[in-house]
Amino acid sequence: MKEPKSVLDLLSSRLLRLSNTLALYSGRRYRDQFGVTLPEWRVISIIAVHGATTARDISRVLATDKGWVGLSVDSLRHRGLVEGSPDDRDSRKIRLTLTEEGRELHGLIAPVARQRQRRLLAALPKDTADTLMACLDRLQIEADRMLEELDGSRADRPASRK
Repeated sequence: MKEPKSVLDLLSSRLLRLSNTLALYSGRRYRDQFGVTLPEWRVISIIAVHGATTARDISRVLATDKGWVGLSVDSLRHRGLVEGSPDDRDSRKIRLTLTEEGRELHGLIAPVARQRQRRLLAALPKDTADTLMACLDRLQIEADRMLEELDGSRADRPASRK
């Protein structure tokens, strides 16, 4: 493998560009066709898959900012797509679920997302899609380890003074 010549050649930059391009496509399509933003769709899809969950759990699953998830949840609740109720074990937590309208919307958008997935994977050489997915899984595991190492090294350092 060739050594990267610039930041644009780094694996992280290439993955980020691909992710951003796909996010632009999906964001525009979901907004124009279904009236939801991409962040809202991601929240809907996580709740649909995981069932009753919290905004904090959604942010962990998506490895994203809690504030971003909170804004999306607030918008979805205001529009009647998501509802919240206190957690039975911890009343400080709000368990989020899809309303009937939210489930219907998920049922409309999910096939569009799956079609996009099929189109992207069809662009790959024959019989390589499973290999790509396995490689992405391995890269995610390694990236998670790197983050854990960084978080661990911060815990070992004394707090800085301001």
